[in-house]
Order: sequence, then structure tokens, then C-alpha cells
Amino acid sequence: MKKLFLIPLVMLFSCQKESKTVDNILIKNDSAAIQVDSADIHGSGTPNEINLGIFKFPAEVNGCSCYFSKNKEDFDQEKYIYIDDYGNTAYVKIDDKMVKIPMKEGDFDPENFSKTIKNDDVTITIDGKKIKEMEEVMMFEGTMTVENKKGEKTITSIYGECGC
Repeated sequence: MKKLFLIPLVMLFSCQKESKTVDNILIKNDSAAIQVDSADIHGSGTPNEINLGIFKFPAEVNGCSCYFSKNKEDFDQEKYIYIDDYGNTAYVKIDDKMVKIPMKEGDFDPENFSKTIKNDDVTITIDGKKIKEMEEVMMFEGTMTVENKKGEKTITSIYGECGC
């Protein structure tokens, strides 16, 4: 009788797939498992991605300006990833360093907001559309692409406003 009970138990445990936990990551030994490089798990993000930081209004910017966040929630909390002063200088924070990019006035179409600005190190392309217009303020949403001269690139959604 004991052998009849023991045989199904042995079969049950011998058919289970082996698994182990490393740094809170469950790795299963299975023929369909995908091998993961530990550098990908512990890295700081997607390879070749630029790390955009959030920041408050620079002291140099007052009056008319455009300012964007990644989404409405960040915008409401004043967590900006892009600010410009409507024609002279744009600001982004890359790898915890504030980057200033000179601008040319006049490249602003309020219906289909699109502009490309660059300095020696970085190119920023913004494409958006007007979603709301108030007295002297227009709300926009779209995408911002940031690319450096090494070929690293980040594309993020943006939400924000331009106005005086």
C-alpha cells in the first residue's frame, strides 16, 4: 500500500520544472525559457536611451514660454522635461545636467506644433497638436524626440502648454 502512494508522489515531483530565484527574479529551467543577460536586468534602462530629467522653471525664463511634461499628471505637479522662452533658449535636463539649446524665433505653428532645435551635442524634435485653447494659452500633446551625437535616442510623449 505504501508503494502505491509513494509512486505517484515521486512522479509528481520528478515532472516539475526546476526553478531558482536570483535577485528576486524567478528563472525557470524550461525548453521554452528565454535566456536573459544579467546586464540587461540590472542596467539603468533601455540601451542607447537618453535619460531625461524633470526640473522646475529656470530663473532665466519668465513671460511667454512653452513647457512640457511627459503626461498630464506630471504637468499638474510641475514636473517639466522641456521648457523654452518662445524663441531664445530651450532647456532640457539630460543625465542630471541642464542643457541649453539656442532657438530661432518664428518656428511655431499653433495648429500643428512642430519644431526641431539643436546645439553641438543634442537635437530635439517636437511634434504635437493643439488640444485646447484658452485666452493667451494653448494646450498641446504630442511627442518629443531627443537624440545626441552618439546616436542615442529617446522618444517620449509630451503634454503641456505655450502662452504668455
